[in-house]
Amino acid sequence: MTLLPEILAERRDAGAVELDLHVAPELAYFRDHFPGLPILPGVVQIDWAVKLGRERLGLRGEFRGAENLKFLSIVRPGARPTLRLALAGGRLSFSYRAGERKYSAGVLVFG
Repeated sequence: MTLLPEILAERRDAGAVELDLHVAPELAYFRDHFPGLPILPGVVQIDWAVKLGRERLGLRGEFRGAENLKFLSIVRPGARPTLRLALAGGRLSFSYRAGERKYSAGVLVFG
């Protein structure tokens, strides 16, 4: 059972990383969300940001809250978004986009 996106490319700069992703149609999340119109749940987008932030940027601490969460477009099976993560202190900024299309963004606070 596949739970994470495929990482196609990675770019880094100081305190930030960009990951080109492939959201495979086989992901377990699409099976029940929703039959006939599969979409990637927003909570999964947040979970991926946290997991990849811990892995790639050394994010530490417990989740304390979220700020400015925005879900702007539906992520469908087969999408190829870029996830940008930036860490400053205990604040992880994330955004998913593909070209001009913005999927989601927000700030996750840890402490």
